[in-house]
Amino acid sequence: MNKQAKTPKTSRGVYIKFTLIMIASALTGAFISIFLFGREDGLLQLTRRVSDGLILAGPWLLAAGLAPCAAAHGLYLAGQKAAARADEDDEAFEAANRRLSLSMVFSAVAMPWVMLTSCLAVPAVTLWESAIPALAVVPLMIAELAWSYGLQAAVVRAEQRLAPEKRGNVFDVRFQKDWYDSCDEAERQRIGECGYHTYTVMNKIYPFAMLAALLAVMYGGASVLWAVMLGGLWLTQTLTYLLRAHALDSGRAKTE
Repeated sequence: MNKQAKTPKTSRGVYIKFTLIMIASALTGAFISIFLFGREDGLLQLTRRVSDGLILAGPWLLAAGLAPCAAAHGLYLAGQKAAARADEDDEAFEAANRRLSLSMVFSAVAMPWVMLTSCLAVPAVTLWESAIPALAVVPLMIAELAWSYGLQAAVVRAEQRLAPEKRGNVFDVRFQKDWYDSCDEAERQRIGECGYHTYTVMNKIYPFAMLAALLAVMYGGASVLWAVMLGGLWLTQTLTYLLRAHALDSGRAKTE
């Protein structure tokens, strides 16, 4: 028995839902403001304790970046092992692709993780009583970045051996464009779908992040620069998408 098709949403239902969401958001903001009113000092102290705790944990969080690098390295070696049988075994070819793809995921994640935790680990240098952890921060940062980039380059070379038509060098600023240009239509469509998915997810995250930044500035003593930077990133993403869409619609740009 076929499933019944979903009833299309009416304009009236959409407007009602949108209005209810706006009312709920306004009430939530009002309740939060009422709850925090008069508690600024306590919230400020809590913010400082959390900030100091993150800074003290910074070197350990930075060291945790070794885990995705190690996972990426293991998957790369497993992918290489499967790739050795790829010419004569289709299943080995698919296994090599999956493992190399996962290796790229872990090695790429290590890069932003290192940069994020470095912002915590570097200030911690002045708080550690022993000089040994302080001296280990910068070499650890460099080692993880080198390991991450080296693995990404190795994975790309391995993928190029499996698919010789693929072009690009990780250390080249044009890598993403060169790689995209060498992809077929199905791969380009998948890249486009991933990009659109990322855009929609971030559009759902940014409003809540901006609300948190507003509350942190109002009641937590946070610098307005954090809100400006976060709002600037949101604005940059929105303008980049809309201006590119306008350029394509007006014929001023061609589809890549």
